[in-house]
Amino acid sequence: MKWLVLWISLTLLSGCATYKEDIEAGLNLAKEGEWESAEAKLEGALDSQQDKLLYYLEIGALAQNQGDYERSNQLLEQADRLSDTFFQDNFNNRAWALLSNPRQGDYRGNGLERIYISYLKSLNYLALAKQAKTQSEARQLQDSALVEVRRIDIKLNEIKAQTPSYQDLNAKENQAFYLKALNWLGNFYTGGRDTEQYLYRDDAWARYLEGLQYEMSGDYDDARISYQNAATLYESGYAKQYELSKLTTERAWLDCIRMMQKGGWSQDDIQRLSTQKLSAPMQETLKAYQQGNSELVVLEHQGFIPDKSEMTLLLYAAPNAHSLVLEPLHGGGNMETNDAFRWFTMVYADINPLNLLANYKTGGAWGSFSGIFTKRIMLGRSAWQQLSSVKVDTLLTQQSIRVTVPYYRRFTLDKHIPKLQANNTSDSLATTNTLQMTSLADIALQEQLSEAQRDIYEGLVRELLRSWITFQATNSVEDETASAILGLIGQVAVFASSAADTRNWLTLPAQVRLTREPLAPGEYSPSYSVNGKQFSLGEVTLEPNKIEVWNLRNPY
Repeated sequence: MKWLVLWISLTLLSGCATYKEDIEAGLNLAKEGEWESAEAKLEGALDSQQDKLLYYLEIGALAQNQGDYERSNQLLEQADRLSDTFFQDNFNNRAWALLSNPRQGDYRGNGLERIYISYLKSLNYLALAKQAKTQSEARQLQDSALVEVRRIDIKLNEIKAQTPSYQDLNAKENQAFYLKALNWLGNFYTGGRDTEQYLYRDDAWARYLEGLQYEMSGDYDDARISYQNAATLYESGYAKQYELSKLTTERAWLDCIRMMQKGGWSQDDIQRLSTQKLSAPMQETLKAYQQGNSELVVLEHQGFIPDKSEMTLLLYAAPNAHSLVLEPLHGGGNMETNDAFRWFTMVYADINPLNLLANYKTGGAWGSFSGIFTKRIMLGRSAWQQLSSVKVDTLLTQQSIRVTVPYYRRFTLDKHIPKLQANNTSDSLATTNTLQMTSLADIALQEQLSEAQRDIYEGLVRELLRSWITFQATNSVEDETASAILGLIGQVAVFASSAADTRNWLTLPAQVRLTREPLAPGEYSPSYSVNGKQFSLGEVTLEPNKIEVWNLRNPY
């Protein structure tokens, strides 16, 4: 065991750099719309056992972008099976990740990724249904799309059962003062931050897609329920949490009301809900839907979810305060370093009263102020004595320990206004009636915020353990010169091989924009332009009372 950590650390030094470079190269190709080349690059980067889930996710998404819908579904089905098991822990896997770095453990995915496996599969089945040669085959594929929609519903309900709802958060805001005070005190040991507000608790856009799929299959009551669930979510907090327009709520209510019309609800009920939920412009949009019309629905999946970066922190001891201190490594004034420092200040810095007091005791008024640049883990006298008994305090005075955590750099979503041109033989209609319905980029960012405290404590324990084992191995060597050389090599190897788990599903879109346009039946050749890029659907025939879905992947 005494040489194991040193060997592992040296082995990992080249592997991590190569992996990151290959992933970045594949992603850059994808951002240029070079789907096939991106797939070839990512296949090589994700060929390890621990990245098996990521392999199926990335290659499955890229296969869809190439129009290979059957292969995409086969890959995503494998991903679904793996993600559904949550990879039952085994001792070897966990021990290896603990002694090396978390990237050496199995990638486990997250709730958002589980939802979007079924989301993409449902769109694949819709595309395959359009290619079907017979009505019965098309219907079977549409039914398969509905199966995936129901899977979305089941998965979202599982997530809902484990997280507080928007109603719970609103109730918390309105609770009595003494309960707020108890919650405030309870946050002392979580960095003074309430992370519940950042959780991915449900998905209004995924609920909306359920409604669209049910509407296409003629199940108007199920469509109404799904649209209503989406509208309620947008209204109660989803739109606010992810900085979406309030028009998302109105759009979902509008489609809920349309399903009421199709389902034979009374005119009084329809009028009452329209007056309550729709603005005058949205009521005019509702009137544009006429019996016998077709509808063109554009789902623009734009950009790419941001990739995680790695922040380096230095760990040292503060014996007088019986605590450990983490401080970001300052690397100059470039943008990435500034983003890392801002993330640290936002997520980790000492802002709760107990840490401010400990900083004051250690360094006076300046120590209290400098707490915004550090994170202090208070152990207390008893825990500190236990660390001293195994010489961890000696270790921390003799060397610097590097702790790494994942974070997101700043990103900006595309805000250009898309334009849909619905051209047919007798008329040409142009519309800019497009809505951003979700931001997967913001969901991912907030998920990372909610897990940040766990990340930093896991990183601290992992690096302390690795450094302590190396320290013990070095001290067991009797020859002083050999011990010093071995100690230096060990410190450098452990320091350099520290790594955070920055893996995530990178070919997911950054955002989804929706355009719905009721049109007279006929032949069309729709085009869609945004930010100087133009996309064409080709020749399509819009049939009466039917919906044509254009699943548009915009990599730019």
